Amino acid sequence: MNTLVVYLNVERVGSLEQDDSGLLQFSYDQAWLEKPSAISLSRSLPLQRQAFTGKKARPFFAGILPEEEPRKQIAKILGISDSNDFAMLARIGGECAGAVSLLPEGAAPTDPKSTKHRELTESEIRQIVTELPRRPLMVGTDGLRFSLAGVQDKLPVIVHDGGICLPQDGTPSTHILKPEPDRFPGLAANEKFCMTLARAIGLNVPNTEYRSIGGKPCILV
Repeated sequence: MNTLVVYLNVERVGSLEQDDSGLLQFSYDQAWLEKPSAISLSRSLPLQRQAFTGKKARPFFAGILPEEEPRKQIAKILGISDSNDFAMLARIGGECAGAVSLLPEGAAPTDPKSTKHRELTESEIRQIVTELPRRPLMVGTDGLRFSLAGVQDKLPVIVHDGGICLPQDGTPSTHILKPEPDRFPGLAANEKFCMTLARAIGLNVPNTEYRSIGGKPCILV
């Protein structure tokens, strides 16, 4: 049985296991269930003592992984099957959307207050934006274990004093950098416009910034 520990920020909430047949099973830790402040990972995984198996466990954890072509490229780079959710989470699940992280037993999560990062030069940022279609989430780069759902190229980053930085050693990101896909010209401007419109009518949306990086339209969310 292979095991990954599931955390919310630095708090251990449960364990994800894969048996020899490849079946996934998720269980909340008893200590987490007894916390007055305990919350569920999702509506599909309500707080309970019984384990979630198979089709009940997979949707949430598969849903925090990249999809379609990026998933296939990541699997090829890492030398794993693109249908093996557990193997992929073990390799890139160090920081997932929603403060979730999956780590091997015995590995400690990074303090959310950690600010360890490396500021990128303009040349490095342009190179990353160019490389993302071939290396989704910069997978395989030392010290980076990111996972974001969806099919669009994107990368978790830290924006510090206006500069774009790569989080180091599990430091939480602050933004998502999304370059515009070549096949959808105008998408970055459209997304920025829609987010601005949503805020103007009173919806609670994250801040977004439009940037051109090496001539490529991008947004920072």
